[in-house]
Amino acid sequence: MKSSIKTLFITILISTIITSCTSPKKLLEKGNYYEAVLLSVEKLKKNPNNKKAQETLQDAYHLAVDDLLNKLERDKLIQPQFANSAAAYTYSDLNRLYEKVQQSPMAKQIIRNPEKFYTQLAKVKPLAAEEQYKAGIEQLSIGKRENAKQAYYYFQDAGAFVNNYKNVSDKIEESYNLSLLIVLANLKPVQSRMYDLSADVFYNEVKNILTQIEQKEFVRFYTPRQAKEMNLNKPDQILIINFEDFVVGETHTKERIEKMQADSVKVGQITLDDGTKKDVFGSVKAKVSINRMEVISRGIINLNIIQKDYNEVLINQDFAGEYVWYNEWGNYNGDKRALTKNQIEICKRRRINPIPPQQMFVEFTKPIHDQLRRRLFNFYNGY
Repeated sequence: MKSSIKTLFITILISTIITSCTSPKKLLEKGNYYEAVLLSVEKLKKNPNNKKAQETLQDAYHLAVDDLLNKLERDKLIQPQFANSAAAYTYSDLNRLYEKVQQSPMAKQIIRNPEKFYTQLAKVKPLAAEEQYKAGIEQLSIGKRENAKQAYYYFQDAGAFVNNYKNVSDKIEESYNLSLLIVLANLKPVQSRMYDLSADVFYNEVKNILTQIEQKEFVRFYTPRQAKEMNLNKPDQILIINFEDFVVGETHTKERIEKMQADSVKVGQITLDDGTKKDVFGSVKAKVSINRMEVISRGIINLNIIQKDYNEVLINQDFAGEYVWYNEWGNYNGDKRALTKNQIEICKRRRINPIPPQQMFVEFTKPIHDQLRRRLFNFYNGY
């Protein structure tokens, strides 16, 4: 699940990637003192004699420390309710500067007394954990799903600042469960009078999609059977997927006749008066009969999502798919040399039977997978 601390780490990672694409001096000139220090040290680790990196580190280090210390004061004014949390992040950045300098002998020569803030960080972490914990309790007390989600993030951050802080593990589980959107997923079986068809392959893909959504969002999907076993009588939403209409095995057979001619083809040989032989060139002709059998399978799948409390239709959308199986075979009369390579290949073939209806059914549903995936991911994004 997502948390603000994880987001912070991602931001730092992106920042590191960005700084790898520029120079320490440019970062310094733009006022990115912290990044300038980090990149300068990386340059010095690779080449201790890099003069530009040495000069940039000398200029940037104290500016970076001063900037972060000033940030401590600014955060007290900007977000007083989370001043200790902000301070914990800032002290971590200050310590990272210290640790970075320690990684390079040349950097240690340039910055002889790098500052460390481990004592300050140790003091502020419990205060930060308490801030996050109190914010979580406050959000949880409101009783709404969105507030429970926010509480979940606060409790996670509290636990990250101080491991096993109070009963934060229980609060994380409690807020997470209250944050979940419970969805009854009713995947309707296929109804066909003509064929014994199964939608198992298609619905297995749908289940994979729902599982991937569960891994990213505060959503849980249950089948009607699971809901009954767990006594989930009041889901938040009902998701229904149904095969609205489909055709399997619509057959069309066509024949086309093609008259072919090839010029400048060797048709024989003659002997001249002096005894030498000479090739004779002319035109050759053939008539080709090509048969094509097409078996078309198509269908429409309906996605319906209903908000249970208000009986409100959130989505009612159809998705169409089609699959065309075909076979071509033929014969010819005349000179084979008048045919194209493709025509020769077709004339070698014979009529074959189409693939079974179940396989055609599976094939026409494949184009629907991606459509349904995009729609469901977009809909449940942020839940």
